Amino acid sequence: METTQRDAAAASRETPREVVRPKHHLRWAIIGIITLLTITNYLDRGNLSVAAPLIMQDLGISHSMMGVILSAFVWPYAIMNLPTGWAVDRFGVKVLLALAVGLWSLVAVLTGFARSITTFIGLRIALGVSEAPLFPGALKATDTWFPDREKAAATSAYIAATQVGLALAPPISTLLMAAFGWPAMFIIMGLVGFVALAGWLVIYREPEKHPWLHKDELRYIREGQATAQQAADAPRVTVREWGRLFKHASVWYMVIGGFCLQYVFWFYIGWLPTYLQQAQGFTLSRAGWLSALPYIAGGVAVLIGGRFSDRLVIKGFDPFNARRYTIAGAALLTAGAMFVTALANGPALAVVMLTLGMFTYSLSSGNYWTLAAEAVTTKKWVASVGSIQNFGGFLGGAFAPVVTGIVVDHFGGFVPALMLAGFMALISAGMYGLALRHRLPV
Repeated sequence: METTQRDAAAASRETPREVVRPKHHLRWAIIGIITLLTITNYLDRGNLSVAAPLIMQDLGISHSMMGVILSAFVWPYAIMNLPTGWAVDRFGVKVLLALAVGLWSLVAVLTGFARSITTFIGLRIALGVSEAPLFPGALKATDTWFPDREKAAATSAYIAATQVGLALAPPISTLLMAAFGWPAMFIIMGLVGFVALAGWLVIYREPEKHPWLHKDELRYIREGQATAQQAADAPRVTVREWGRLFKHASVWYMVIGGFCLQYVFWFYIGWLPTYLQQAQGFTLSRAGWLSALPYIAGGVAVLIGGRFSDRLVIKGFDPFNARRYTIAGAALLTAGAMFVTALANGPALAVVMLTLGMFTYSLSSGNYWTLAAEAVTTKKWVASVGSIQNFGGFLGGAFAPVVTGIVVDHFGGFVPALMLAGFMALISAGMYGLALRHRLPV
């Protein structure tokens, strides 16, 4: 079956001269609304950490309990990646994402009315549950709407929006709190989510059912896809079938690779400002500004990495190999950056290498999701495999802050913590570049 799939992929890819791009670009409007959903997602995900000092002051919440509130998001999000991927494949993209956006926007609004620790924890758990369908759904939509040669670039657009959200959350939240107070900040951000939901409901349809899609663009999309799109009345994914995915070694290579790769990302999110202050001697304000540099570099790199692997596909690479080799190469470069940072003998070199490390890591980001679409031989499994991989990734994200803190406290500071992050990146490179060699036979 894999041989047939590769032959079909090779037959479907033309040289750049043979590709006739349509004059219509509705597929990119689809990516535009997904990008908007992603930004609102990350604004709602990050605004509590910005408001935390004021909330602790107003409600008398301790630092330890605020830590519990902040961490209440991560585990539900990781766990819910498993059933939500199945649900997207079972019930469709439009319905699941509409429910998700509506729920996470409602949670944001309700957070403005929270006045107890229990309420905050419950709402953060609800936020983790509601935000889990975003990327499996976005991946499924991208796989449906784009030819193989453009999938990584399209995915990279909304993955780059995660970096935009991380960069925008602090200033926007701060401005809103200064003008209206922290309760109103949550309410306003939640209302913005409902505006994005309205855009999603208006714009998104399956390609064959979309009244705005020109026949030339539909032909361009379908002729550029290696596998025929699943028919609307094809059998949907069952729970038993979904469970069988875990019997395939390739799924576990992707879970382990995702775990190690996301460990590095969450090392940055959790500990970068503290590292710059404690290990490199920067002031609080200067560390805050310098912490933005890696994310700016990462946002650029996400787009570059997607374009790079798309170019490999255009030049004749099998899409599956183009994506996994790009991820492996990015992880290998990131490992080198982490090792050099650990041994840096000055703050300037440390900042440069940390920025370079986020740049190289982010080269993998769009491909990380696109790979799930290329790793299966039938379309109905795309969201399921993507969400399983991301479950592994978020487990790595959940462990990274805790493990880093233990290593810093008990094993000699940030040098061994950075070395560990580097080894994690090396393991990820091995999983994607060496171990993961075959598509799933499903």
